[in-house]
Amino acid sequence: EDTQQQIIRETFHLVSKRDENVCNFLEGGLLIGGSDNKLIYRHYATLYFVFCVDSSESELGILDLIQFLLNLDLWLFVSSSQVFVETLDKCFENVCELDLIFHVDKV
Repeated sequence: EDTQQQIIRETFHLVSKRDENVCNFLEGGLLIGGSDNKLIYRHYATLYFVFCVDSSESELGILDLIQFLLNLDLWLFVSSSQVFVETLDKCFENVCELDLIFHVDKV
């Protein structure tokens, strides 16, 4: 099996089995470097955002970075969605869900 897939599987196993009420950082697994590396993560809905860092990194700094990236991504998504909807509105004149269903070729 590919090493990258093994690392992803081990990371998911380590992070997903943890309770929601525990801290968001833990030692890396065997494939990730053991106690020399840390996994720092955030769990949102069904997604896990995980950083693997060495022991010199600040856990809270990485959590702040994850939050910043999530906020930035949300802003970019909202901004691009607005442009997409405005474009659809010009094509369909007051676009609705049925336009998207029955005119996929135009979308």
